[in-house]
Amino acid sequence: MLTRRIASRLTTRFPKTGWVDEHKQFYDDPDDPRWHLLERPDYGTTGIAYSLPKDNRIAGHRAKVKSTELSLNESRISVGCLVPLLISAVFVLSLAAVVLLIVVVVLSTKYVRIPQFVDNNRSTGVQAIAKNNKPFSQAMRQNLQQQANVSIQLMSSFRPLNIRDNIRWLSEKVHVAGTPENAAIMLRLSEQYRSYGYEVKTYDYNVLLSYPVYERPNQIDFIDDSGNWVEVSNGLGERLGPEEAKRQQSDPRGLVYWTAYSQNGTAEGLVVYANYGTFEDYLQLDKLGVSLNGKIVLCRYGAVFRGDKVQMAEDRGAIGVIIYSDPFDYVKDNNDNETFPERIWMPPSGAQRGTLLKTDGDPETPFLPSKHYAYRSEQEQQLRNTHIMPNVPVMPIGYRDAIKVMQKLDGPTIPWSNWKGGMNTTYRLTGSRRFRLSVHAITTRRTITNVIATMRGAEEPDRYVLFGNHVDAWVQGAIDPNSGTATLLEMARVLANISHELGWRPRRTIMFCQWDAEEFGLIGSSEWVEELMKPLQQRAVALINVDNINGNTTLSVKAVPLLYRAIVDAAAKTPTPSATEQLAGRLTILDSWRFYDPKGPVSGDKSIPGINIPGSGSDFQRFISYLGVPIADIKFECAPIYSYMVYHSMYEIPWTVENFVDKDFAAMRAVGRLWLELGRNLADSVIIPFNVLDYSLLLDESLSKMGQQLEHVGVQNAIGKNVYTTMMGNLKDAMRRFQSAAETIQHIIHSVNRGQEAITLRQAEMLNNRLQNLERAFIFEQGIYPERAQYRHLVFTTSEHNDYGGVLFAGIMDPAIRWRNAFTHGDLNGASHWLETIKIGFTKLQYAIESGILILNLQGFYD
Repeated sequence: MLTRRIASRLTTRFPKTGWVDEHKQFYDDPDDPRWHLLERPDYGTTGIAYSLPKDNRIAGHRAKVKSTELSLNESRISVGCLVPLLISAVFVLSLAAVVLLIVVVVLSTKYVRIPQFVDNNRSTGVQAIAKNNKPFSQAMRQNLQQQANVSIQLMSSFRPLNIRDNIRWLSEKVHVAGTPENAAIMLRLSEQYRSYGYEVKTYDYNVLLSYPVYERPNQIDFIDDSGNWVEVSNGLGERLGPEEAKRQQSDPRGLVYWTAYSQNGTAEGLVVYANYGTFEDYLQLDKLGVSLNGKIVLCRYGAVFRGDKVQMAEDRGAIGVIIYSDPFDYVKDNNDNETFPERIWMPPSGAQRGTLLKTDGDPETPFLPSKHYAYRSEQEQQLRNTHIMPNVPVMPIGYRDAIKVMQKLDGPTIPWSNWKGGMNTTYRLTGSRRFRLSVHAITTRRTITNVIATMRGAEEPDRYVLFGNHVDAWVQGAIDPNSGTATLLEMARVLANISHELGWRPRRTIMFCQWDAEEFGLIGSSEWVEELMKPLQQRAVALINVDNINGNTTLSVKAVPLLYRAIVDAAAKTPTPSATEQLAGRLTILDSWRFYDPKGPVSGDKSIPGINIPGSGSDFQRFISYLGVPIADIKFECAPIYSYMVYHSMYEIPWTVENFVDKDFAAMRAVGRLWLELGRNLADSVIIPFNVLDYSLLLDESLSKMGQQLEHVGVQNAIGKNVYTTMMGNLKDAMRRFQSAAETIQHIIHSVNRGQEAITLRQAEMLNNRLQNLERAFIFEQGIYPERAQYRHLVFTTSEHNDYGGVLFAGIMDPAIRWRNAFTHGDLNGASHWLETIKIGFTKLQYAIESGILILNLQGFYD
């Protein structure tokens, strides 16, 4: 209290500007770069007894201090005393004695507590504990009490009715990317974030998009016995449900069946049924001798990305593709009474829209942002010739129309039981009737807009934790994406309010990212990544993405190993929204997650529930596969039966959400709590809460599995057993060293973030720099191999045969599949090429692991 009174007298009597450094040297030059000013609001100028070197700030030390409001806080630093800048000659002798007395007192106390947070948004969860006049060497400890308090306040501040209201206004109109309706939503989102106090910036891109001709719906016909064309599908859905539901389906554009980037035109020919249209399904047809050349393929949704179904059909000579939703996959127990509007399952007239684009981002400007200065290196016909976009017409339909097509087939019945679906008819492979598929589509360049709302970090503003969700939809999109968008908006309101009320702000910057044109091929997020690649590589900590919330029971997660524990910790803190789960004794989201998906990604560790590897399917993809930014993609679903079957259909309306998905919006509130808590932990912990050891364990186990798969397809013998054994041995040796380094650094992270050990600011920076760059070690700038240069992550990349699915070590495993196919078909040149690619893949992977070891090296940490 003595030092507090002295400080108050000093700043009250001498409201001018001046500093005394640790050597007691006086400075009065306001341009001196070593010092920064703190405001004196009561004097309307700057003049404060204590300041810190501008480049050596630590947690909580940048604060506005009033002369009579110096208060105790958790930080403790060395200070000097103020002396007057301009002392009247009349008072020189009298004041000299006072100054000398003050110097003696300050030297005796040496340390003065200054407020950790006085002006808005400056407090952080760090406690400085060491008496050291070198700020970077000052020890600090995680302030667990403050972090727990902030977490509780955030969790308790969500208002479910706000989420409901957000969904209603977001879902009022059909808002496809590139349309005025979607632009209006982006503008309103910008205004909403600004009203909460965020710094908002928009990013515009001019990109190639695709649309149906709404006035001329797509159509399917067949020739009857009289030689007349008879309609099978008019390409339109059907309005269903009570009056309120039908009112929400009133826009005629929502009725139209279409897929983005389909070729415009007409295909006439026989129909061949190809089950799900997977790589294995087409191989089955090949083995059976069923040709697709000049045929129209009928296949059902599921198993793989729709664009892959089309490409593999086109590779075999197909002239058109029809994709439908089979009741076996989209109707519970194949019971029509369970379909919309009675339940959530897909009705007969429901058709799934979607993109067919086989790349991410604007297809005309690969690897570069579609700004005004960008050269359009790719033209549409070239994109179609190279299968980036299909060169055949494609149309989605409901099983109302698919059963009519199947009933007209008169060829052999399906010989495999797993090819038979749930339609009440005989499934056949082929038929003798000719069909006509007519698709009316256009491609055009349109402007899209991303909205980024930012809360700057109090201590590490150049480290970014990102929340991601897209805004565009195929129709109204009440579930995908509006459930996520509505929740993200409420998170932003909660975070802003608690920041203001508690006088707290996270150490690191938090960004709310609203992407445009995700549905067309992750275009908005991809263009942003390409434009901001350099700063994001330096500053991004992690991206947490939520596409939609379609149930109320359990999590479905894709993530990198660095984030496994942080997700689990957030789930453990979040109460379950389900009364059924509560009655079963599963009180948290983690309890339910472990119950429904107990097999975790790390063998023998039951503390982590099921987490899938990141492939694609949403905006996280370019962050991990191109930049090497750690990601988590989170969905909330029903269990044990998945029920989101109206996906990408006209029945994704607010009425559906409020009657079937989340009646009281408790599930969306729960996801918002978990999402925000995960982000807060990443943004506010002294050490970024990554788990490096989990990464090493997953890699080690996955390398063993990769070896088994390579031996199974014959790669070991093709390379030569001795060479192969040496290559695998080198990888395993590198993994042992990587795991050793991971264990060392993980112990420090655990001790510091649990408040058990103190750490200096210099050491914290050393650790955080290593953690932030570790995932980047697995990025190979030239791509995993030349044919897939747009994918650069050597561990986590989408499968070549399924853009939705992820595969580990794609730089080795994809070439292994290609080698096997080339060898099997007698293509010796192709087999030789892919065998070389496999060998190079081994080298790239070992190089990445060795780079990770170097990054984790703690040399100089204890100096």
